[in-house]
Amino acid sequence: MKNRTFNTLRVISIFAAIFFLYSNANALTPSQIKQIEGIAQEIATQYNNNASSMTDEMTVSTRAVAVSRNVIFQNVLRVKKGLSKSQLREYQNAVRQEMVPGVCRQNANNPAFDRGLFYTFVYINTYGEKLAEIVIDKETCERLN
Repeated sequence: MKNRTFNTLRVISIFAAIFFLYSNANALTPSQIKQIEGIAQEIATQYNNNASSMTDEMTVSTRAVAVSRNVIFQNVLRVKKGLSKSQLREYQNAVRQEMVPGVCRQNANNPAFDRGLFYTFVYINTYGEKLAEIVIDKETCERLN
């Protein structure tokens, strides 16, 4: 999972740098919103282009979709069926502890992130049961500090 996290963060940081070159104003114009949505779409596209290299013995599939300014990373994992609520809570906490600091570091100087770009990480098992859903936005990172 750490290799997949690194690849995800690398794609995010590339597009953060690109957006930085194009943004100056404080208030979002429709054009800037469209630009952030385009960045979200490009992040998803680049992630999907590398998705096959991010599967392993536990990760059956992974893909990303952009919905407005949200990049949703969907991961299907080989995990047993019917985990208890406490096991799911433990898994979600572990994923959150791994993902949030890295995503926040990668987006610390990302104007698109400051202006509403955010990420959702969804994990389900091969039986279709949701294991975790983690949303990381600017406010999440501010609470981390």
